[in-house]
Amino acid sequence: MKKLDEFCIPFSSLKLGSNVFNFEINKSFFEAFNYSVYEGCDLVLQLDFRKENNLMDLQFHYQGITFTACDRCLDSVSVDIKSNFSSILKFGHDVEQVIKDDVVYLPYESYEYNIAQPFYEHFLLNFPRRVIHGNNLCDSKQLTLMNKYSSKSDNVKFDDRWSKLKDLKNDK
Repeated sequence: MKKLDEFCIPFSSLKLGSNVFNFEINKSFFEAFNYSVYEGCDLVLQLDFRKENNLMDLQFHYQGITFTACDRCLDSVSVDIKSNFSSILKFGHDVEQVIKDDVVYLPYESYEYNIAQPFYEHFLLNFPRRVIHGNNLCDSKQLTLMNKYSSKSDNVKFDDRWSKLKDLKNDK
């Protein structure tokens, strides 16, 4: 994974209270993670970074459209995305960043936080598992070809030995 510097928030210089950041997410964001399932995307991420004395509360809101392959016909399909989530940052005595119980503990020496990884993980976990065209808009040529090669033939000959074994099972 390449470091995505534009997603680093220098929280040491932020004022206390709410600080709003806006980011545009496109295909290059996912390419930085070596993940190329998405043919393209146009997402807008709004981050409300609330800084307090002892902790920081991050409220993520994103929406947009993503293009990926249909699971049925492999043609391109657009998926509308809209979601939000939050994350809490606290300071700890550890040398490295630690995540416990949905709280991210940063070393006291930290002065910035990269939001790319938490956003990426949340996006992947909340993306629909199955993506197909709605209203039967799948490519008819592809579906015909798929049905041609996946149909089961009626000329399947069964081995009698298996039926004899089933008889033994049923006798007891």
